[in-house]
Amino acid sequence: MQSSGDSTIWTDRWQALKQIMNQMLNSSLSDPTLHALVACLDAFGESQFQFFHDGFKNGALWPSAQYPAEYVLRTTLNQVAYDIAVIQQAAQQRSGAVGKPATVSTLTKADQLAQLALNLAVENKLLKESTVVTYFNKSPLIRTIPYAPLALVAVPFTGVIVPRDLLATPHEIGHHIYWHSPGLKADLRDLLPLQPDWLCRWQEEIFADVYGCLVAGPVIGLDFQDILFDHSLEQFMSDDGEHPIEAIRPYAYAKALDKLGFPNASAALNERWKKMLAARNNPESFIPWDAFNPVSLAEARVKLEAFALQILNYLTNTRGVKPRAYWSKDLPSKKSPESLYQKFSTWVKELPEINVPQLREDGDEVGVVVNGKLTNQRHKGDTQTWIDTLKRQKGAKLPPEAWTPVISSDGWNIAGPNEDWPPVGGGG
Repeated sequence: MQSSGDSTIWTDRWQALKQIMNQMLNSSLSDPTLHALVACLDAFGESQFQFFHDGFKNGALWPSAQYPAEYVLRTTLNQVAYDIAVIQQAAQQRSGAVGKPATVSTLTKADQLAQLALNLAVENKLLKESTVVTYFNKSPLIRTIPYAPLALVAVPFTGVIVPRDLLATPHEIGHHIYWHSPGLKADLRDLLPLQPDWLCRWQEEIFADVYGCLVAGPVIGLDFQDILFDHSLEQFMSDDGEHPIEAIRPYAYAKALDKLGFPNASAALNERWKKMLAARNNPESFIPWDAFNPVSLAEARVKLEAFALQILNYLTNTRGVKPRAYWSKDLPSKKSPESLYQKFSTWVKELPEINVPQLREDGDEVGVVVNGKLTNQRHKGDTQTWIDTLKRQKGAKLPPEAWTPVISSDGWNIAGPNEDWPPVGGGG
């Protein structure tokens, strides 16, 4: 393993990142949650880098034709650097020196909304105790991280004035649950159909859509119609291999909402989307990602709606997920869906304060503080998955199919309504 004739360059690059994290830990982070998060990233990044650097150097990791050692090391460093940048961004936006009162108060409210969305999973045993950190970004997304019981959620800058722009948050939390709920992905693989391929590739996004309905009710279906409608015509009809085709995606929301007991809103949203599709010249088919033959949108809609109902049935019946309350109610008969936005804005303003627990360090351990006690504890740098065991093996010779999943650590990626960035294969 070499790069530009210098076998130490990767170690030097890792040390540069480690130096930045040490500076953050020693001086710039007063928030206990962010401090603990950097400590976890530092420990996890160290274990990732050493696993790959030493493994390639001593031959414990067999070479991969698809993912050379240099690619793996660069990806690992990029992942750590991305998280450093996001945490710095969150810290700066929350500081009195950079964040203005309106922006700080909006992030406080965004934290509470994200925690409220996360609490549904905690209360219904999909997750252990977890917490959140939100920060401003150009668009909503989540940085799913494997090394701490924390959801790192981006909200749009526009949410400072426009509360509805915070409405993608439950969907982002859905991505966090998809990756971190023990056994959930395996259950879905067993329950959901293996064909067609294009539908299976949308699984994570459909899960996050359905989870968003369980949290927010009809208003999130309205919001996603508008999120999708402001895209270019090419994006509106393109299958990226991750997200449902935008022309039919809102139907999954309407179908789930109808099943959840919002029939008026579901019907009104479908009628609204019908008119919006007419403004896009009523597309009739799409070409699946990595394919050549078109698929009828009418056929795809039927399959998408059925897929969404299967996921909803799994969550509500198999896993017993029961929301205490939704963020919005059903519409009165023949009422315009747009009225949901105003009611949501009022609901946000009147929402009682939601406790957002701290992530806290205790020596080499880290956990979430609930009622004054440290819960969901783990060793700093651990993921509480098989990844920890694999990286601690000594003397094992691992083929690429064994070590490749460690690059993304089963979900170290970006996900959102509009974009994904998994470092190796898979969804986001």
